[in-house]
Amino acid sequence: MATSTTQALRSAGVARVLAPDDAGYASETSGFDLGIACLPDIVVAARTPADVAATVAVASERGERLTILGSGHGRLHEVHGGVAISMRALADVEVDTGKRSARIGAGATWEPVLAATAPHGLAALCGSAPAVGVGGYLLGGGLGPLARAYGFSADHVQAVEVVTPADGSLTVTAESYPDLFWALRGGKGGLGVVTAVTIGLLPLTEVYGGALYFRAADVPAVLGAYAEWSPALPESTTASIALLRLPESDALPEAIRGQRVAHVRVASIDAPAAAERQLAAIRAVAPPLLDTIGTLAYDRIGTIHGDPVTPMPVANGSATLATLDADAIAVLLATAGPQTDAPLSSVEIRTLGGAAARQAPVPNAVGGRSAAHDLNVYAAPDPALSDPERLAAVRSVLESVTQWRAPTELINFIGRANDADAVLRSWSPDQNDRLDTIRSRHDPVGILSFGRHGT
Repeated sequence: MATSTTQALRSAGVARVLAPDDAGYASETSGFDLGIACLPDIVVAARTPADVAATVAVASERGERLTILGSGHGRLHEVHGGVAISMRALADVEVDTGKRSARIGAGATWEPVLAATAPHGLAALCGSAPAVGVGGYLLGGGLGPLARAYGFSADHVQAVEVVTPADGSLTVTAESYPDLFWALRGGKGGLGVVTAVTIGLLPLTEVYGGALYFRAADVPAVLGAYAEWSPALPESTTASIALLRLPESDALPEAIRGQRVAHVRVASIDAPAAAERQLAAIRAVAPPLLDTIGTLAYDRIGTIHGDPVTPMPVANGSATLATLDADAIAVLLATAGPQTDAPLSSVEIRTLGGAAARQAPVPNAVGGRSAAHDLNVYAAPDPALSDPERLAAVRSVLESVTQWRAPTELINFIGRANDADAVLRSWSPDQNDRLDTIRSRHDPVGILSFGRHGT
């Protein structure tokens, strides 16, 4: 079967069709999460949108399952068999300064986008980790360090170039294909293979932001103060907090090396003096071990969270929270606080609200807007721990906050530790019904299996 599919792809004009023994197969199928096996029968290393269109057509004709490979940060399941298409070569970035927009290949990460837009005094609304791929991030909504000020990143998408099994190549806008445009901005998968997106850019050159690291003994007081402080911030300021267990690494500042800390992260579009007034309440809780807050060039926004960039085995899960009260904080400290021996690397809380809580001017499929916070839990990438042990540690934290959970999740933060229904719960029942209808229209055979019928 693989041989005949390879022949069909090459006959359709696709040049780079790789089997497991071929040079380049491993690099095209690799991803950030080293704990997820990705072993398709064939991987197409797409070089052009025409390669994508031909691959979708062949897979559709032959009923072959098609897996889309980007940067590999959000893989939920192992891939065994079928056809995969690697998008990483589709990474061109074109900036239109007059229109304040950028057309970005779906295989790009945010790093070259920031590099291309910053010289023009413009900013792309990326996530906390600029090494993440543009396509998957935007398809899932995209919650970044300035979400309270500007909403989800998908709210700023202007056009999507996509290949669907039913329609071939389309340029999708609010005017041309309104239902598909709604779905592609937040509906995540099963709709087509995105080859490029056009996004609106912000006239923004710098932010006031950074991080405060507090010692383990101060974590309970800091977390309690954060829960009251962060939702009351003006929309111009977005905050998050993480309980981190940091390794003894020379890559880390000496003050926090090997420490268990509370890591408060802030990004504000306010003037420094105004932002500092907002920070006064959290600064008053305890003296930090390390303070990195200051004026920051926008293209260095990834330094605020300092998310890992080196590929590693990932075991994680998430839960949106309707509230973060004193009882919830007590439970989190009991299950994941610095005094526990849970094999965790990070327990993060991102505060939503502001523009993230409002529907986009052109409505889209982003779910979870009504949540107050999003809890993200990551197991330590310790080779001495088995994968089931790491997943169990994450699940214990998620289960501990069941009574405070919001009804709708955020799809981009769903991990392998989440239960089987978490993907479905990333949208309301009405959103799921609409997404199912649109997926069935554009992928009637289901080669891009996603949603309530599979992920």
